Amino acid sequence: MSAFHNRKRLLPLLSFVCIAGMSASSHAAGARTDFGVTVGPAILCRDKLDMKFMYDYLSGSFGAPYKREQGAYWFRTKAQLFGKDVTEVFVSDQSSEWEFVGALFKIKPDELVKGLQTSDGLNFVKTELGYQYTPFKAQGLSEVMWQSNNAKMLCRHHVTPP
Repeated sequence: MSAFHNRKRLLPLLSFVCIAGMSASSHAAGARTDFGVTVGPAILCRDKLDMKFMYDYLSGSFGAPYKREQGAYWFRTKAQLFGKDVTEVFVSDQSSEWEFVGALFKIKPDELVKGLQTSDGLNFVKTELGYQYTPFKAQGLSEVMWQSNNAKMLCRHHVTPP
């Protein structure tokens, strides 16, 4: 068989390898397909929080955290939760008495809460009346608060020292 015929047979295989490679690299920059069903219930406090699982999931999805502050590991992402854009996700570094997981949305807290109340039937209430930047809490579970001009939503639990 001539070299021309061998190259012709390899072209479809090489095309497949290139496409698969592009898809894997673009996948690493964005969210995995299971992002919504893994992170969504966690920040709604509908799943048991497991810090090691969440850290492993987030670092496996988005690479190493880009910062460690406020008692958390922070990961940049281009994802959506509840139909809203998420710019960052974070998980407790277990340096405090709180375990938590959360997300930073590119939307104001009032707008996020309104959308969640209509789509998921959650009832968020303001926890400290009289403040311009009042946090919200859903039936004693998830919290939505301000971080700069964006909504930060999280689930947190107090950890009793051993």
